[in-house]
Amino acid sequence: MSEIRTIIVDDEQHCIEALHTMLTKKCPDVTVLAGVKSVQEARNVIDELHPDLVFLDVEMPHQNGFELLKQFDRIPFDVIFTTAYEQYALKAIKFNALDYLLKPFSIQELQEALRKFHERRQNRPEPGMAPLEMFLQNMKTLQQTNKKIALPTINGLVFMPVQQIVRCESTGNYTKIFFTDRKQLLVSKPLKEFEELLTDVDFFRVHNSHLINLQQMDSYIQGEGGFALMSDGTQVEVSRRRKAEFLRKAMHF
Repeated sequence: MSEIRTIIVDDEQHCIEALHTMLTKKCPDVTVLAGVKSVQEARNVIDELHPDLVFLDVEMPHQNGFELLKQFDRIPFDVIFTTAYEQYALKAIKFNALDYLLKPFSIQELQEALRKFHERRQNRPEPGMAPLEMFLQNMKTLQQTNKKIALPTINGLVFMPVQQIVRCESTGNYTKIFFTDRKQLLVSKPLKEFEELLTDVDFFRVHNSHLINLQQMDSYIQGEGGFALMSDGTQVEVSRRRKAEFLRKAMHF
């Protein structure tokens, strides 16, 4: 394996030292160039040393790890996130198959993350391409008023406003997305990953096969489970076991 030149970004010195020790003792292909404690320091070191890989803490004072990534038009390195907080941001990380380590992590978990890094680098020689860029776009989905989502297709990424999505329908390991303009898009992600990403922005999984945008629901038809009547005229079945939770959320929407 080729040498991996890396830096560690973490506001806690003991975390930097612990990870540095693990890498030095158990990961001989990794060279730690520096350990820094803030986004500004990280930007300066990256510009100076040009690492291949950055271990990036998510939660830091003043600016979090995502703010570092936003400073680059094109991200010239790969990232393994490290965090003690398993919260909404991890949905976007998982959605884009980026690596993260939940503190405290073991040597085995660290080695597995590096193994996946090597595999990804072999299949994609240029760092900082689609996964990180798609991740940043999907972070904005959770944070901005004018929300867009990056959708992976066989031809690349399609960027669409979230509120133009009427519903998502499972088709095995793929998801078919229906838009307000009646267009459809088949995306190479399972429905569960869209559920994890979009639940916080007014989407609800009413059925094993259906995730709907509550802002695009016109009415509800009563029944054993009932049906959600959507803005595009479709009736989406609500499963009996999800009905009560769905109605609670719909009533307080």
